[in-house]
Amino acid sequence: MRSWTPSTESLDIPESSPVARDTRHGQWLRRRRLDGALNRVPVGFYKKVWKILQKCHGLSIEGFVLPSSTTREMTPGEIKFSVHVEAVLNRVPQPEYRQLLVEALLVLTMLADVDVPSIGSIVHVERIVHMANDMFYKDQKDLGAEEPLLERDPSTGVCRLLYDSAPSGAAFRHP
Repeated sequence: MRSWTPSTESLDIPESSPVARDTRHGQWLRRRRLDGALNRVPVGFYKKVWKILQKCHGLSIEGFVLPSSTTREMTPGEIKFSVHVEAVLNRVPQPEYRQLLVEALLVLTMLADVDVPSIGSIVHVERIVHMANDMFYKDQKDLGAEEPLLERDPSTGVCRLLYDSAPSGAAFRHP
């Protein structure tokens, strides 16, 4: 069995960077790695995913589709459904990237509470993450961030600094 130890060295942020002086440096990266490695999801996550599946033809995560027909075969609270969703998420080998996909799913689940009959055909969750990454990258460049700080993870194409940035918005607020 392979062992895996989280490390912030993969960020490789220069010491002269203002981010490096921040005592919270690496906090969100560590949290995403840990949550992703332990398959942690928020309370009610699977029921929300089930609701989203009722409004689309399926959810594609890195090329593997979780079809909407799953909602006719299983109930939202059924363990079998949770295991099915986890099987799709577990195909993603990088825990911090898996966690970004979970966060993108959380944003999508907000649509489940809106009175919209359909959100389209198959929703490509990884495209949402990559669109968010591109917006983050552009914003950081516009703010004057230098290239070494904005290095992309070669396996996912995601800016390493995004992994270490706190999520924001209504989907991530605690009641």
